[in-house]
Amino acid sequence: MILNSYIITYIICSIMSLYIGCIAFFNGFYILRRWNTGNNAEEQYALEKKVYLIITILFIGFTLRIFMFPLWFLTLQSMIISIPGAMCLVGVHNVNPHVSYISSALKLILPSLYAYWLILNFLDRKMETQPFMKKKLWLLTPIGLLILAETVLDLTFLFSVPPRQVSCCTSLFDVPRDDILQIAVESTWRWVIIFYGMAVFIFCEILYFIIAQKKSMISCKNWWFGKNWLMIIQTILILFAMFVFVLGLQTKIAPLFMKLPFHQCIFCLCQTVWDALLTFFMVFSGLFLLLIYFWIVADNNYSAVNQKVGGAMINILTWSVCLFGGGIIILSIHLIYILT
Repeated sequence: MILNSYIITYIICSIMSLYIGCIAFFNGFYILRRWNTGNNAEEQYALEKKVYLIITILFIGFTLRIFMFPLWFLTLQSMIISIPGAMCLVGVHNVNPHVSYISSALKLILPSLYAYWLILNFLDRKMETQPFMKKKLWLLTPIGLLILAETVLDLTFLFSVPPRQVSCCTSLFDVPRDDILQIAVESTWRWVIIFYGMAVFIFCEILYFIIAQKKSMISCKNWWFGKNWLMIIQTILILFAMFVFVLGLQTKIAPLFMKLPFHQCIFCLCQTVWDALLTFFMVFSGLFLLLIYFWIVADNNYSAVNQKVGGAMINILTWSVCLFGGGIIILSIHLIYILT
């Protein structure tokens, strides 16, 4: 096992979040079964106090998990010098790829769930009726399980890393292949073009929903509220856009930005080109906020509270378009500079 300050810090944070995940898992379903505003006043009051205590603890825990997202990759970065053959995070992942790649993939997905719960909690606390209370409580069990799984994977990887020889990105991506990895190593503009096409559509979509959300607070026209089909379609669309964005960075943008025509590696790109990392963060954050917006308005109880929280939803969409659009602008400026 390799030990340094980053690894020790991450292990401490993981153990803390594991404890919080256990609280979420064991208490979420228990409280949900007993939560009923029509119960005996004294019993309901005692239950509410317990709920608010748990929610406060979970607020800290979920915020910690979000900040552990960059810490995870900084921890992996700190291990490069201790692993022979590793030149970037690909080499570190290859020490135990069956665990590390799954763990890193979860880091890209789960922060949206933590942020969704935190925003849902923020909106719920603004209203006396607490319309999202049952959904918050219901989410505690699956989120708690995911925290447990993520923490187990993280600790399994960190405690199993030996300083042994590994292959790195050059052997993984730069050697011609005939397998499924060919999609990630073929140098083509295809994925960049597809992403820009989707980006234009998503940008226009966000602007449309900002206008529609403002109108819904005046005219009460809310055809998209409470529609699960819209949430499913948008979730698939946004996840696919993220996938295409990563492929675009990997296959064409990385060689251009690093000025290495025959080397495709998104980890090397983010490691050496700071604005590529900023673009990645802004695009993903903007798409996550849009995803959270659709998850919230798809709730069956949302239509009744739109007048009260509509302003907050507009803010979510505004931040989404600013982050997403800002990331695209930075990427486009760098591309134009490289190509001219």
